[in-house]
Order: sequence, then C-alpha cells, then structure tokens
Amino acid sequence: MFKLKNILWMGALALSVISCDDFLETAPSDLLSSNSFYQTAAQSEQGVIGVYGDLDQISNYVYLHMSECRSDNAWVEPRPNGLREYAEIGTFRAGEDLGMFNNAWNFLYKVIYDANVAMTKIEGCDFGDKTSIKEQFLGEMLFMRGWCYFELARLWGNVPLIVTPVSPSEVKGIGQSTPREIIETVVIPDLTEAKNKLPYKEQMVSASGSSISSEGRADKMAAEAMLARVYMTLAGSPYNDSNAKSLAKTQLENILNYSVANGDKYWAPTLDEWRKQWMPSTDYYNKYSIFAIQHRTNENRNYLIFNFSPGLPPSYTSRRIFGNSIWVEKTLEYEFERTFSNGKKDGRGIGFTILEGYEEEPNYPAYTNDRENVILEDGTTVEVYTKTMFYKYLPSKPKLAELGMSFDESSMAGDYDWPVNFPILRLEDMMLLYAELLADEGNVVEAMYYVNKIRERAGCDPETASTSADALRLIKRERRVELAGEGIRWFDLVRYGEWQSAITRMFDNYNNPDGTDKSELKNGRYLYPIPLDQMNAVPGLYSQNEGY
Repeated sequence: MFKLKNILWMGALALSVISCDDFLETAPSDLLSSNSFYQTAAQSEQGVIGVYGDLDQISNYVYLHMSECRSDNAWVEPRPNGLREYAEIGTFRAGEDLGMFNNAWNFLYKVIYDANVAMTKIEGCDFGDKTSIKEQFLGEMLFMRGWCYFELARLWGNVPLIVTPVSPSEVKGIGQSTPREIIETVVIPDLTEAKNKLPYKEQMVSASGSSISSEGRADKMAAEAMLARVYMTLAGSPYNDSNAKSLAKTQLENILNYSVANGDKYWAPTLDEWRKQWMPSTDYYNKYSIFAIQHRTNENRNYLIFNFSPGLPPSYTSRRIFGNSIWVEKTLEYEFERTFSNGKKDGRGIGFTILEGYEEEPNYPAYTNDRENVILEDGTTVEVYTKTMFYKYLPSKPKLAELGMSFDESSMAGDYDWPVNFPILRLEDMMLLYAELLADEGNVVEAMYYVNKIRERAGCDPETASTSADALRLIKRERRVELAGEGIRWFDLVRYGEWQSAITRMFDNYNNPDGTDKSELKNGRYLYPIPLDQMNAVPGLYSQNEGY
C-alpha cells in the first residue's frame, strides 16, 4: 500500500494481538493516539495514511469470504479436508463462533476507531493557510468511516455506533443501533460531507501540496460512488425505500456525466485495457478504478490472491498459492464457456477471470476439469466444467506475456506480496446500477445501451430487451459476469430479495451433496451472526440476529 514509517504500520498490525472485546477499548500505542502527534499537516497526513494501512484484510475477509463465497458466484467444497471457513460460510453452516466473523468485525472497527482519532486530532491541528488540505484529510477519514459502517450494516445489521474516541467504560455501555439508524445517522452524512470536502483525484495533494493523484486515496468520485451504492441498497430489500431511487439516480448521473465530460474517465476502451487493470503496473494502478485497496511489493499484505487463486505450476507462477476449494459456480461458468455468433467467447473469462485447467509440467500433474450438466434458469440443460478456478487477480506469466507486460516475481517479499489492487468501486458497477434504474422507469433502450457497451467491449453479442423485466434480467446477469470475484454478487442478491432462491437453485444444481442443507437458508441469514466474542464481552448488551 502506501510507504509508511514502521511505527504507523505497527498500529495497523496491532489488531492481531488485541483481544476481541478490546477493538474500541485499547488506545493504540502508536503515533495515532499520541497527544504529541498531529501537531503539523505532515504528521496529520501520516495519521491519515495509517488508516489506509488498516484495509489489507478487508478484501480477503469481507469481499472474498463473506460475500463472494456466500453468493451463487462460487461453489465451495462442502466437506473440504479440514475446517475451512469459506466452506462454513458458503453452506450457511457458519455460526457465531466462526473466527473470521470476529476478525472482520475487528478490522472494520479498527478503521473506524483510527478514523475517529484522526478526525478528532486533525480538527484541532493548525494547518495555517493550508485549510483546503485539512478539509481533504477530513474528507478522506469521513469516507473511510462511512464506508466501513456501511459494510458493518450490510454484514451484521445491528451494530454499535461510535463516532468519537471513547473510553473503555463508555464502550461497555453502548448497545446496538439498527442498520437503518447506522446508514441514516453516519453512513449517508459522512459520505455526503466527504463528497463536499474532497476534490477529484487530479486535485488531491499531500501535506506539502504535491500531487497524489496516482496514489489511490479516496476522492470526491469515490464518495459519490459509495453514496450511490448506499442509496441503491436502501432502494432494495430489506429496506425497499422508493425515495432512495431518485437519490441514487442523482449520484449516478453525476458520476457518469463526469466520466463522459472527462474523456470517458475510468472506462477501459478495449478488452486489453480492461485486462491490464488487473496487472501489477504503475501505468494501470487506479487508472480504471474509482477506488481500490492498494497493494505494492515489500508489504506482504495481499492475502486475497493467496486464498482465492488456485495452486498453479511454474509456467504460471513461482509463488506458492494455498489452493482453496472455491470454484466458479456452474451457471456462471456457462456464461464464460458459451460461444457467440461471432465465434468468440466472453473475453473477460477463460484465461483472465477464470482458469479451467492446465497441462502437465515436471513434478506438477495436469489439472483436468470434470464436466457435468447444469440446468439454466430458462430450463435449458447444458454441459459445463464443474471445478473451474477463479483467476482474476493473479498476474500469471501467461497473462503478462499475452498483454506484452512483465513482472519479476523475485521482487516479492513473500507469498502475500502481490502488487495487485483490489477494486472497491468501478465505473461499470455504476453504469449497471444506473441501467437498473432506467429499466425500472421503463427506459429499456437506454438501459440496454449501458449493458451492451460493456458486453461489446468483451466480444459478446449485444442483447435486446422488449420489457423492463427482460432488461432487468439482462442487467443482473451482466453485473454477475462483469463484477465476478469482486465481492458484489452477494449484496446484489440480498437487495434483489433473491438470495434464498439463488442459493437454493445452486444447491439443487449440485444435487444437494453432503454438507449442504437447504434448511440452513433461514430468513434472517442475509445477515451474519454477531460474533460470539462480541456477545460475550458484555453479556446482555447485544442481541443476536434472527436465524442464529
């Protein structure tokens, strides 16, 4: 991520040794909580960057395991060799005692705690005539806090709401707020204020006034895009707030109009450009992401690739990959396997987002995938590969060679040191959210314009729709394909009110093997259980979510 003094990184890493009930009670021992720190603009910026340093596990926990593996994008091995948290999550067996839930909870609250400290300190710091820089730093921290509270509300619903640094005794008296309270009281106000304080990335500067436009810190566009996502969440299940649609539309129009007015900013114009955004290259870090979690070499903090990508032979990578049994779900696999009228397959798929197998190499047996039938939603039966690997984030040797790019794996400090960003917000997400609203209004032609702009870049046939329902079905499918592996599908299924039917259909397509049980798909399980360690910190303070 960003280069920091070791003392700041110690604050980001300290969570691993803090007990689960101390996430808001233990004052950090690093500079972030020091009364002698935050005395200058430069010190304030160090504190701000330290909060970005808290993000490394969010892609791994929140977006891979707790979203992608929960959705119908991924089929997890129900009975893997040993306890695997992704299997417990993907089969809906996971209960309040699963360690990952407590870890994810703590990591999100670590960001919130450090952002609260940073904002409190920065407010009292004299920036002299650099008031715009002070406003920018505050805007960045408001974005971070609003975003993390949004994720807490989406994952757990009823969580404690704390917006200032508090003492241990005060923490023990703060109960849960509802997700609607969290969103209305903190998320929307924080992101709105962040939007007002932050410039666009071209005007983002450091404490000294030098440009940081390429560093991937949250800017005005990031705040607008996250706010659009929040409003679209409110417009869907379980909130079903029709007023949120117009608010979302305003945000989305601002984003899309800004992109067009600035030379199609954030839009990859060709398939190769789209592919290059997943490669380790200074020319492509943040070029097509509105906001991404940053990763650079010599940090050894990119855990998602190690956990998500398959174990691969030397012609692909010299690094060790864990090789979890997380497979591309069969109906998603079909979208990448099928051939279009032009004789091509989806260019985002085989060899880039997914890998279906590889040839034998010395001391490395071939990976031969199995094929099985699957019934599509329209009742059609097709044959597809069943254990295809997710491959989107791995900058393998074949990918790099095909794109005329290079990366020296010997520069990596370890198996977690992949310098590949994880996208949180992309323009295509915003385009398809806008298309949803257009379809809902009956503007089918314009809705399908956005769908087909994305499809045609990937080499797919354009689609036509005659009704709003047809358009919405195609938009949902395109979101699933374009954003595969990015931790969006689960939250889409929840807001569509389709998570139970989608997971039921997936279980059926895999013949409900041992380890799956549709009775686990209880109504309340669109939320996760409040972690057991949090429930036990102050007995009786929190109530457990429905279904656990």
